[in-house]
Amino acid sequence: MLVSRYPKLLISLIVAFIFLPSCDDAEYQLDNEFDPENLGLSSPTIFFHPPEFESIKVGESDTLELYCYKVQNAAGAHLQIEFDSEIIQIDSVEYGDFFMNGINTPIMFTDQEDGFLNVYLFLQPTIGTINSSGTMSMAKIIFTVKDEGLAPIRYTNNTVLRNENNVSVFLNSYGEGLINAVQ
Repeated sequence: MLVSRYPKLLISLIVAFIFLPSCDDAEYQLDNEFDPENLGLSSPTIFFHPPEFESIKVGESDTLELYCYKVQNAAGAHLQIEFDSEIIQIDSVEYGDFFMNGINTPIMFTDQEDGFLNVYLFLQPTIGTINSSGTMSMAKIIFTVKDEGLAPIRYTNNTVLRNENNVSVFLNSYGEGLINAVQ
């Protein structure tokens, strides 16, 4: 009698008993080895992304990002990168998102000589923004492989980030990179 009075309820209960036990939450493995959180870095720090190019052929070009990880209150940066100029050639440098303030692009200029690249970046302040914080790309280096071999890349001791008062921003470490150039 109850079945004939409430057929919609009965159908709903049957559907629920059939389908609910089969609805399990998906379990995703979200451990990208190149995410800053998975690189074993001690924040705040700066590093290269990706940290290693396993094999890139002579004549090919690629992009290396100059990244910061959990950096706080930076208004400017002098990033000096040492690289093997016999193996790689720096073609150009583009600014990343870190020193963007939502309105203006950062001021950036570069120079390079004898295996050293200097990248100078400055946040253009606005009424509400005088510095930048977070984990983002500061700049992107476009390079071409000239010859085969291992080309280490590293930040030198002249690398410094500064706040709006021109005081150095503390960094725990400076990452290193490696380009394996092959024929």
